[in-house]
Amino acid sequence: MTNDGKYTVALADDHAILRKGLVFIINSFPDFVVTMEASDGQELIDKIEKAPDRPDVVIMDIHMHGMNGYDATNAIKKKWPQIQILALSMHHNEFSIIRMLRCGARGFLPKEAGPQDLHASMLAILDGYTYYSDLISEEVVAKAEDNVSTKMMDLTKSEITFLRYCCCDYSYKDIADKMTLSQRTIDWYRDKLFEKLGVKTRAGLVVFALQFGLEPLE
Repeated sequence: MTNDGKYTVALADDHAILRKGLVFIINSFPDFVVTMEASDGQELIDKIEKAPDRPDVVIMDIHMHGMNGYDATNAIKKKWPQIQILALSMHHNEFSIIRMLRCGARGFLPKEAGPQDLHASMLAILDGYTYYSDLISEEVVAKAEDNVSTKMMDLTKSEITFLRYCCCDYSYKDIADKMTLSQRTIDWYRDKLFEKLGVKTRAGLVVFALQFGLEPLE
């Protein structure tokens, strides 16, 4: 944070025009300022190493020439766990979201999102929430954080195993094979957990699993 109370932001994106547009938008927010830019993950890590102060937030593109967002996020969180990372990408399929969350990102925002969503997402991850646009609300995650033990007691051993497999890159069919269950049973677990946890997608299940500290089953 700067002396005038603004959160500092670092950007990693290999599209210079988009990056400059983000700088303009973020600097227009009263509580944020961009202090660092990079065109790939390694350049960003090098700049963080040399800077006198670490950024509060990193906005990380996933697919970049050079070091990609997955590897950069993983490296940054290992070295500077206090830095909060928001993934920003055009490629927002569930597996890319899951992988970024597993690498340590606290939120995911599609590039077509507006300035208000960007501002809200940065504030959310700084407040300790996991942010993922419409798929899971901050209120749902907050509820999980406030009542983790009660929620965990509601889950069966098989449901927890299923959740741990959901954190990996397995398809639902793969998970059925791993658990030696039918595809229909796996679909039932999925739908039951959607209802229990108040989410709508696999990405939402993964957010809950990570909030509960469940380790992926490889």
